[in-house]
Amino acid sequence: SFQRRTFSGHKHRSLVKPMMVVGTDGYILSVLGPYLSDGKNNDASILKSMMKSNAEEMLNWLQEGDLFIVDRGFRDSLEMLENLGFRAEMPDYLGKGQKQHTTEEANHSRLVTKVRWVVESANGRIKKWKALDQVMPNSQLHCAGDHTRIVCAICNAYRPPFVSTVDDAELAQKLKALVRKSNNLQVKVLDEKLATKRAVWKKMEEELLEDFPKLSDSQLRDLTLGVYQLKQAKSYTQEHLSSEGKYEFTVHKEEPGLIRVRIQSRHSSSKSYLLWVSYNTDQDEDCITGWYCQCKAGARTVGCCAHIASVLWYLGYQRHCSDALVAGSDPAELFLNAADDDWDSDEDDEASE
Repeated sequence: SFQRRTFSGHKHRSLVKPMMVVGTDGYILSVLGPYLSDGKNNDASILKSMMKSNAEEMLNWLQEGDLFIVDRGFRDSLEMLENLGFRAEMPDYLGKGQKQHTTEEANHSRLVTKVRWVVESANGRIKKWKALDQVMPNSQLHCAGDHTRIVCAICNAYRPPFVSTVDDAELAQKLKALVRKSNNLQVKVLDEKLATKRAVWKKMEEELLEDFPKLSDSQLRDLTLGVYQLKQAKSYTQEHLSSEGKYEFTVHKEEPGLIRVRIQSRHSSSKSYLLWVSYNTDQDEDCITGWYCQCKAGARTVGCCAHIASVLWYLGYQRHCSDALVAGSDPAELFLNAADDDWDSDEDDEASE
């Protein structure tokens, strides 16, 4: 019975779940549980239980109008939070039959993740203790909650806050301004059917694209509004380097400052996306004027997706560096591939002979 009630259908293994309440600076406000992890103890059910029982007198130190930043696992608890007088924000879901978030949905989701990353970082910080990062024997389960609370108290006392800069207000104002901005390049691509028209595009070698602006590291961070996409840019770029060590991209024949790139999805080998980047050829301050990608989050104007970031990073920064980037080695080459041994095709050849 205990094994069934601690089996997580999401993680596909047995576990117990502490629930942490984390402030926007990464300070751990409360640690509750651990809870069971069967289907009746999902994140939304746990939050409802916390509020209903007023665990650790939370309702006494929470104030009406406080904002809860949650992930999609808490979707069934949003109505309860609103009834208690709190506000809640969660990343958007794709609607039925919807392949891509609208610009408004993508921007809203980016605002949520921009604030909520401290929660994931706080969880990662406590897992640096081996006792909480490894499988715990059943004989120690009775003290799992105490161990978690002790580690969280140590983090609060001796580790620096995740957010300590004085530029947060300025960044917040920038995000609020960008969230109201429409994606004009997306409108242009859809109206002029630039995804299907082939005659207006021509392949271009990177050396001939001299008018693409050089971008500094700070400029890239301003465009991506974070480092997550830039961390992925190198691996994305290495995969898309051709045998000659160059990106394969096309430029618009009639409109300077507009390029198109096809990029492979990192999740599915059968899926790829087209992306577009527009820029000023005059090399002024607003050198990158727009972007649009066909991926789920590619229409947002608050930052950009990792596909766009990889193109900006390579064309605007990496190719001007002294250390040339070469195609990376594929770890899959270290392993055998059973699909290479096609016995059925050999039998068919013998039958035909």
